[in-house]
Amino acid sequence: MDEITIIEIIKKTLKYSNNYITKGIDDDCAVIKINDNLYLVFTTDMMIKKTHIPSIFKPYEIGGRILTANVSDIASMGAKPLAFLLSISLSEKEANENFIKELYTGLNDFSKLYDCPIVGGDTNKGDELILSGSAIGITDNPIYRKGNVGDWICVTNDLGRVYCALTLYYMFKDKKISNSEFKKLCEKYPKIIEKLRKPIARVKEGILMNKYISGCCDISDGLGKEIKYFKNFELYEDKIYKLIPEDVIEFCEEFNLNPIKVVLNSGEEFELLFTTSKYNKVKDIVKDYSKIYKIGKIIEKGQFIDGEQFYGGGYIHKW
Repeated sequence: MDEITIIEIIKKTLKYSNNYITKGIDDDCAVIKINDNLYLVFTTDMMIKKTHIPSIFKPYEIGGRILTANVSDIASMGAKPLAFLLSISLSEKEANENFIKELYTGLNDFSKLYDCPIVGGDTNKGDELILSGSAIGITDNPIYRKGNVGDWICVTNDLGRVYCALTLYYMFKDKKISNSEFKKLCEKYPKIIEKLRKPIARVKEGILMNKYISGCCDISDGLGKEIKYFKNFELYEDKIYKLIPEDVIEFCEEFNLNPIKVVLNSGEEFELLFTTSKYNKVKDIVKDYSKIYKIGKIIEKGQFIDGEQFYGGGYIHKW
C-alpha cells in the first residue's frame, strides 16, 4: 500500500463537510472562506527522525526545515503566512536544554524570515523525534493545482540539488564512501549540501505572482510527481535542462546519473511549480527574488515529455 491509496481511502471515508469549506483534501492546503475577499488556508506536515531527518542535520536546521516545509504549502496557494503551531515528540536523547534551544532558535529565525510567528503546539515523550507542524495563511485569491490549456508550466529557480545531496548522504550512511571522502565531496559541492540542509520557501514569490498565475503547487515530492496534479501537460527536456545548475550537471557526470531523471525525482526542493499565460509579467515581478524557467505547457489531453508518454517520478511513501 502507498500514500496515494491511503489518501483515497480517507477521502471516501470522510464524507462530512460544511459551507465554510472551499477546499478540503486534494491540494497543498485546505481553504476556508471567511467572506468574498478573505480566505484562510491551512496545512500540516510531519517529520520523523528515521525517515525524514538525515543524521548530518543540526537541531537548528531541523527547526528551520519543519517550518519551511509547512510555509511552502502556504506559499503555493499565493497566501501570506499568519502563524505556525508545532507538536513535538522527544525521545530521552533529545530531551535536553541544548537540543531544545537550538531547535527552537532555528524555528524562531525562520519565523522572522517568513513573518510567521510560532504561536503554540504540544510536547510529548516518545521513542524517537517526531515533529508535526501546522501553518495558517491568508489570501484574497487562493491558487489551486490546475492550469488552463495553452498556459506555460514554470518553475522557480533550479532543481536537482537535493537529490544529489541525498545520494551523497546515503553513500556515506551505507559506508560506500569514508567519512573523509564524504567531507571532501561536501566541500566540493557546497551548494548541493546547502539546499538539503537549509531550503527556503518561496513566500514572496507566491504572494507577488498570485494575480498572474492560474495554478500552483510546491515541489516537495519531486517534479515527476507534482506535475501529474496538473492532469494534462507536455514537458520539454531542453527547457528542463536549462534550470539544472552546473554543480548538478558536474555531480551527475561524476556519479553517472541522468540529470533529467535527477530533476524529476528531486524532492523537498520547495520551489514553486505553476502555470501562467503571463510569463513575462511573472518573470519581471519576481526578478529580485527568483529566476523563472518554462518547462512545458498545459494541453488538451494526455501527459507527455517530448512527445512520449510521461510516466512520472518523485517520491511516494510505501508500506
